[in-house]
Amino acid sequence: MIFDFDGVLTEDDSSWQLLHKYFGSSDSQVAELYKRNIINYLDWMKMDITLMINSWGRPIMRKLVEEILSKTKIRPESYAVFKILKQYGFIVGIVSSGIDMLVKRVCIDVGADICLYNELLFINDELVPGGKDWVPLLEKPYIVKSLARSFGIGVEKVAYVGDSEWDEEVFKVVGLPIAMSTCSNCVNARSYVNNLWEVVGVVREYFSKF
Repeated sequence: MIFDFDGVLTEDDSSWQLLHKYFGSSDSQVAELYKRNIINYLDWMKMDITLMINSWGRPIMRKLVEEILSKTKIRPESYAVFKILKQYGFIVGIVSSGIDMLVKRVCIDVGADICLYNELLFINDELVPGGKDWVPLLEKPYIVKSLARSFGIGVEKVAYVGDSEWDEEVFKVVGLPIAMSTCSNCVNARSYVNNLWEVVGVVREYFSKF
C-alpha cells in the first residue's frame, strides 16, 4: 500500500510550492523543461533552489525552511488510516518527490514501513542548490515496481494513492490505482476517493479477491 505525499496526506498540493510561495519565486517554466526531458530531476531541484535564493535576496537557513514546512497541514485521518491498514496486514509506505525534512517527520508520525523522498542540501545550515534526488517524479513507476519485487509482491497486489498527472504512469503499473477526487487529469485511476477514509474501503474490497 503506497501513498504519494503532497496533496494526498497533506492538504497542500506541494511542499516545494509552499517554499516558492514563501520566497516569492516560481518554477513553472522549469517544470516544463523536466516534463520535456530537457533537464533531469536534480537539475530541476537545483534550479528551484536557485530561484528561491535569488528571489529571497539573502541566505536561506535550515531553521527557516523547517519553520515554513512545519505549517503544512497533514490530513487528520492519515494517522488512523495507516494504523488500520497495518492492522489488516499491509506493508504501508510513502513514496514522495517531496522534501525530506517534512516527509521523514510524517513517516515517523504515521508509522510508515517505507519512506522515500528527496533531500535538500545545506552547508553550515544554509540552503544551497543541490541535494539528493532519490525519487524523481518520472521514475516513480520504476521505484514502485522495485519496491514490490523487494518484498516478493506482484504489482497486481500493490495499491497506490496519488493526486496529480505525475501519478498517471504509476497508475498504469499497479493493481489498484486510486486517485484523490481533486485530480481531474487522473484518467488511469480505477477508483476516486474524497478522503483517506474511503481508501480503506476501496482497498478492502479489491484485496478480498486474493
